[in-house]
Amino acid sequence: MTKRILIVDDEPDICEILRFNLEMEGYDVDVAEGADEGQGFIMRNLSVGKQTDLILLDVMMTPKSGFEWASELKQNYFTANIPIIFCTAKTLEEDLMQGFALGSDDYICKPFRISEVKARIKAVLRRTSPNDNKGVDENKVSSANIVTYEGIKLDLDRKECFIDGKEVVFTKLEFEVLALLLSKPGQVFSREKILSFVWPSDTIVLDRTVDVNITRIRKKIGRYGEYLRTKFGYGYMFGK
Repeated sequence: MTKRILIVDDEPDICEILRFNLEMEGYDVDVAEGADEGQGFIMRNLSVGKQTDLILLDVMMTPKSGFEWASELKQNYFTANIPIIFCTAKTLEEDLMQGFALGSDDYICKPFRISEVKARIKAVLRRTSPNDNKGVDENKVSSANIVTYEGIKLDLDRKECFIDGKEVVFTKLEFEVLALLLSKPGQVFSREKILSFVWPSDTIVLDRTVDVNITRIRKKIGRYGEYLRTKFGYGYMFGK
């Protein structure tokens, strides 16, 4: 099925260059010059049974920045799992970490090469495909593809998480990190091991990206957050 990409950038020339090259790659492409217009595309697509498979999002827009809109998307049940790639001239490490903290899947700095953009998009779409259970030890998963730990239940096929019977929405990366740790309770995973299991080899990320995702997971799993333990100098584990 053809993937649909939403480009959100307030620079028309960049939008048209990206649209032309991505359509040449076979993608369906929507272009918006701001967050409100981008939200309109997403909702109209949903109303006719189409989905937005990835958002290529600029950061420095007005009146609503890319970071602000991304935060809203991740808090909305219907848009929380849409992969986001930030594409921006903001290149400081704290900007990159803010992007990952909001749940982005990648971060491309301007000026960029079209070949790099296309490669990053392919990597994220491959990682976020419905059949991708990369990072989970299949030997530790039941025949129904369910991982459980006390009141935590992960459905790996449906990509759903329930905490004490209540569904909690996770980003793709958060879900995979939690699934990895729950697959082997009591085992310590280094940051490097988590990166190698969850992020593809052709994506450049920092060790601190793992820390950011761990912090968000702890908050979302409530009373079980204390089980997600830091082993200083080694990494992370899940267990009492």
